[in-house]
Amino acid sequence: MIAKRILVFLGPLLIALILELSFYNIKLLYILPFIGLLGLLLMLKYFIKQKFRSKEYFYLSLLPVLLFICTVSLLLFLSVVFLKHLFIILFALLLILYLENIFLFYYKPAAYQVYALENLSAIFNLINFFLLAIILNAFYTFLNLPLWLLSLILIIVLSLLILQSFWVNKLKHEFSYVYLIIINIIILEFFWSLIFLPTNFYVSSIILTIIFYLIWGLLKAKLNEKLNRKIIWRYLIISSILLLIIIITSQWA
Repeated sequence: MIAKRILVFLGPLLIALILELSFYNIKLLYILPFIGLLGLLLMLKYFIKQKFRSKEYFYLSLLPVLLFICTVSLLLFLSVVFLKHLFIILFALLLILYLENIFLFYYKPAAYQVYALENLSAIFNLINFFLLAIILNAFYTFLNLPLWLLSLILIIVLSLLILQSFWVNKLKHEFSYVYLIIINIIILEFFWSLIFLPTNFYVSSIILTIIFYLIWGLLKAKLNEKLNRKIIWRYLIISSILLLIIIITSQWA
């Protein structure tokens, strides 16, 4: 128990150190991130009681693994050293928070706050989606990757995020996969439209994330049978204000 408590803090710090070392020596960039990913998977297995092949291990480990992959991918495009350090620190802090809640859920249930993992998963989903949007836009801008390939990556990762949300929130509906397809189509259409906007890809990524937040928030309320006029207006107002702020403050070519 003490070892797990220490690893909650020590593990993320070691992985953050691996990421830091990766970008100080270009030769290590091809090795250390894979070591960090393997260490993350083993560390998550150390906390999660279920087997590697279990659905519970897969969905609980999915979000931090995606966060690690997205962070490493984003660091490849960042040229400002300060931002690299900042994103690595944020990754470590988020991972500590995630492991802390998993530790409490399995080993100290009396101290675990109800719906903590559900709420934390929602935050991780938004962050992962935002980072994914930035990476895909960066791939298109800097590497000129084909749009069909980027769309395929978007659909796969988005589907995993939504399925994880279905699982962690215990959302079971006969039309769940229909909703999954509809969300993919809507997000994909906005992605195609936003990628050609005359602005930087950070702005496009923020707009796409806000749209994802709106769509998923309303769908989640519907599946929980809590959708009403008040919730609809709340999501619409918050999303509209955020979009308005982004549009007004952004530079358009």
